[in-house]
Amino acid sequence: MEYTIPQTILRIRQHKNWSQERFAQEIGVSFSTVNAWERGRRKPQPFLKKLILQLANK
Repeated sequence: MEYTIPQTILRIRQHKNWSQERFAQEIGVSFSTVNAWERGRRKPQPFLKKLILQLANK
C-alpha cells in the first residue's frame, strides 16, 4: 500500500512517538511547516520528501 505524504508523516510520528515539533526538528523545518504538510495544505520540496521517506524506512 502506498501512502500519501500526510499519511506517511503521521505514521512515522506515531511509530516513533514524536510530536509534530520533534519531527520538524529532526528534518530541520518549523512546526508550522510539518503541520501544513500533515494537513495536506502544503507539500514538501523534493529534497525534504526524500528525507521523510528515509525516516519512514528507518
